[in-house]
Amino acid sequence: MQRTPEDLDAIRQVVNQVLEAHAEEEGGQRSQARAEILIHSMYVFAQRGLARTTVQHLLDAAKVSRRTFYKYFRNKMDVLESIYRIFIDNMLLHFHQEMRQAQSVKEIITNTTEVYFNYHVSMGPVIKLMMEEARSSNSALAPHRVRAQQIAAEVLSSEISRLTQRDMEPLVMRTMLWILENYSLYIFENGEFSAQRLEQCRRTMIGIAESVVLGADATPGMLERPQS
Repeated sequence: MQRTPEDLDAIRQVVNQVLEAHAEEEGGQRSQARAEILIHSMYVFAQRGLARTTVQHLLDAAKVSRRTFYKYFRNKMDVLESIYRIFIDNMLLHFHQEMRQAQSVKEIITNTTEVYFNYHVSMGPVIKLMMEEARSSNSALAPHRVRAQQIAAEVLSSEISRLTQRDMEPLVMRTMLWILENYSLYIFENGEFSAQRLEQCRRTMIGIAESVVLGADATPGMLERPQS
């Protein structure tokens, strides 16, 4: 999988943003060497998969020494876990921003759905690898997946309840997040991105969410098959 300099810059911006925020919270400084290992490891994992990736592959991609690597990470799984945490933290940040700006439930549904899919597409096939790994209960990524879903579900329930005056069940929100998760895997089915599947999933997800939350006020025709 070849990446352009623009792709690399986009990933670097996300990683640096999250690491800087963590450094401020912890009163420390962000390590550029650690950031570069994370950035370049994304492509290695996406190309080779978790099982076929070794620490040496990560060293070669990031152009760092073994000593530098082990200063920040215990093993390759520790790297993948760090990448996944960055992905989750940035996703939750965008969710909060969109919900604060939304003026209606339809805006919340549309905007958060767009953010979810756009972010997944921008990160590429490594997302599929991480999401599949996180669904395994004995994986180091699993607790981060559960935490993210709990936070997102609670915030979505709270914001929708504020706008509709209905006491939304957080489990309903988590159910829709599970649907989104499965759609993200479907978009990268067989390891290749499909714009057609993306549009199909985006439209269907918005339709399902509006039907569940708004009922009769949902956008007409959102769940119907588009006319060819």
